[in-house]
Formats: sequence, C-alpha cells, structure tokens
Amino acid sequence: MKTEEYPFVTVIVPCRNEEKFIDKCLSSIISQNYPKENLEVLVVDGMSEDGTREIIEKFKIQNSKFKIKLLDNPKKITPCALNIGIKNANGEIIMRMDAHTTYEKDYISKCVK
Repeated sequence: MKTEEYPFVTVIVPCRNEEKFIDKCLSSIISQNYPKENLEVLVVDGMSEDGTREIIEKFKIQNSKFKIKLLDNPKKITPCALNIGIKNANGEIIMRMDAHTTYEKDYISKCVK
C-alpha cells in the first residue's frame, strides 16, 4: 500500500508519574512500521511530579521529525486524559496506548488492519 492509502492515526497515551516507563513506551511507538507521516502521538499528562514531563519534552526534541504533543490533564484521571486526547486528535483512527507498555513494531499496523 502507498503511504497515502494508510489512514491517519492518532495515538493517545494517558500518563501520570511514568518516568520509569514513558521513554521506552514512546520509543516503541515511534519505531512502528506504520508510515510516520500518517501518525501523531498525543501524550496527555496528569500533571506528573516525578520527571515524566521532562522526559517527554526531551524525547520530543530528540525526535523532532515525529508528531508528538504533550497535553495537560489537570484533573489527573484517565477518562479526562482520553477526552482531552480525543478533542485534540486529527486522526481518522484514534488508538489508546498505555505508558507502562512497549509495543511490537507492527502493533499499529495490525490494529489498523
């Protein structure tokens, strides 16, 4: 399939105080075999107090060619994070991926299929 034939996907990653996991999670997301130009990642943070936000910001700088946004979730609960992500999503398909998880490189492709 040509890149333009792939639907645009928004990945929402709700998180709070995930400094031990968020870097590996985001690394696994940007390592997907899905076309990068058809993918955006919205990390919705519940006002982390452990360095999670700093790790995400550093990750964004180091991987500036990817569409990664950090959004605030002042209510700090997952349903609110998902709603914030959905409101900011540009994708035809919206996926939730969890900060505690690392994903196989074909995870998004298989889910879209």
